[in-house]
Amino acid sequence: MSERPDYGRLGALGWLHFLNDGAANYLPGVLPAVLLALGLRVGLAGAVMTALLIGQTLQPATGWLADRVGGRSLILAGVLGTSLGGALIGLAPTPILLLVLVPLDTIFIGPGDFRLLWPANWAIRFMGVILMKRGSVDREGLRRMLDVLEAGGRLAMFPEGGMWEKPIDDVKSGAMYLSQATGAQIVPMGFGGTYRVWMQILRLGFPRVTVRIGAPLPPVHVSGDRKRRQDDLQAAAVELMRRIYDLLPPDTQAHYDRLARQQFSGELRFRPDSLQPPDVPLNALAELVVKPNLFSPLRLNARLPVRPFARYGRYVPPRRMKIAADALQRAFAEGDFSGYLEYRLGEAKAAEIRAALAAISAAMDEADARGAKVAFVPTVTERDEKSHA
Repeated sequence: MSERPDYGRLGALGWLHFLNDGAANYLPGVLPAVLLALGLRVGLAGAVMTALLIGQTLQPATGWLADRVGGRSLILAGVLGTSLGGALIGLAPTPILLLVLVPLDTIFIGPGDFRLLWPANWAIRFMGVILMKRGSVDREGLRRMLDVLEAGGRLAMFPEGGMWEKPIDDVKSGAMYLSQATGAQIVPMGFGGTYRVWMQILRLGFPRVTVRIGAPLPPVHVSGDRKRRQDDLQAAAVELMRRIYDLLPPDTQAHYDRLARQQFSGELRFRPDSLQPPDVPLNALAELVVKPNLFSPLRLNARLPVRPFARYGRYVPPRRMKIAADALQRAFAEGDFSGYLEYRLGEAKAAEIRAALAAISAAMDEADARGAKVAFVPTVTERDEKSHA
């Protein structure tokens, strides 16, 4: 005789399940109001619901796993995992938390000169980011930023104009122009420990990220001489970066000091070494390829076949080096990356890189005919004198 089901227990479990899922189903209706009351972005509701739905979608897989490893073991793992996740919230990268906790009317400024990768392309849809086409005059983006400030809103931007590896005083004057044109104050913020922070997290590290906020600065003023206006804006931008430098922890200050002392040289080597390398400077090209944040958009975002440069120092067939050099030349000639070099490295280094790529491409035909292999070898050294940002 089979045992009769315990309808009381089954009913209690069903009721608890209803309460659990019912609470989650109420969330989409009330979450935007809660976020507004807290002064947070309504767009975050989509991110929260996406995380919730991912968890609900995995329920069949969780049930299948419970049948095989035992329900008690899975319950214990779930409780421990939830507790650990809650504890690790305090270790989340502070700049990412800052994106969530800034005042509601803050509009972020981001790169719009090339296609972004996930999760950056996903995040900007929820954050209302103004994407600026750097390296060219983006009048539409400039107008949008001016409109925000003139309406009493806030902008969050990196005044240095980008996050690639460069000295602290290698800065653009765009933020100074916005302050001067609208009378907006500037609040300097120093982010410490953020360099390649995601790589540290992916390697299961626990990076220490800090944020220090300085006192608000008055609106930027320039002289009445139009010929001196740009110089005044640039001087104000450098002064702002020095204030930000003072907000950084010592290890991040040392990082920027090292970048200011770095010198680059490049060499094209052949195996066998009977071939002569092209007689052009390769120093600027070396600087481009050894800086991860500078070179990775060409490899990852644009998906160019540049492995011979990305994995520098390794000997490859000349045809592969030629393909890489030609791909970079085409990218720098037209399309999203046409102004990439000039904006980041300046006119002189951009011209040097273009000439180096052309010379490398031309030299590969003879190397291929002789059955040689080729490697691009960059070298990074530091000047002896102590440099303070």
